Amino acid sequence: MYSLILTAELAGVTDLRPKDTEEHPYFYTFKVQCTSCREVHPNWEKLEVPGSRGEANFVWKCRLCTRTHSASMMTTPSAYEESKGKGQKVIDFDCRGLEFTEFKADGEWEAKGVESSTPFSSIDLSDGEWYDYDEKAGEEVSIKDFVPLNPRPMLQSLINEDIIVRLKWGQTEYKGQLVSVDSYMNIQLANTEEFLEGKSTGSLGQVLIRCNNVLWISAAKGVEMKDVKMSD
Repeated sequence: MYSLILTAELAGVTDLRPKDTEEHPYFYTFKVQCTSCREVHPNWEKLEVPGSRGEANFVWKCRLCTRTHSASMMTTPSAYEESKGKGQKVIDFDCRGLEFTEFKADGEWEAKGVESSTPFSSIDLSDGEWYDYDEKAGEEVSIKDFVPLNPRPMLQSLINEDIIVRLKWGQTEYKGQLVSVDSYMNIQLANTEEFLEGKSTGSLGQVLIRCNNVLWISAAKGVEMKDVKMSD
């Protein structure tokens, strides 16, 4: 699972989202890494998310190892809301054989005034910022410091902290102290406890989890294991 998480400083606007219409669909632009040969390919790849027209699928063939991989949209895109602060998840993809390593905000975005609901379209965030004026509200509006979050620095910041790792199958979760994470996103845990369907099965001690087995990762602070169970 790959989640696109964005941070931004919104002033006077909210509900920031890609502008996606039947006539002009939005394309999410990513750098792609093959999980078989571990090469990050230099070209930007575009993934269409067709809004109400159904699930989008991205099929991609690695030019180095020639394997074919895919990604599918798991959720409809969410708007970035001014009231929620930083680090908001916009969309989830189920990635098979590939990872998205970098996001570029190509295309047009849209938002609305917080108090006035004035619509703003054709927002260009390619430089990470945007400025305009809300005549109805009589104030300047802006978007600054618009960047995607890279999960690797986030994990590095959790070294020696307790985390929760959810596997892709069996409703299996591990809770333990993060010892290390390498460039491939393989994870080493200490003092690990295993949970199946939210119930503890006992202590496992030191555990090494391969990157291609991981569905998602979360900091464990403030989370009860019964709360991290995901419904089918």
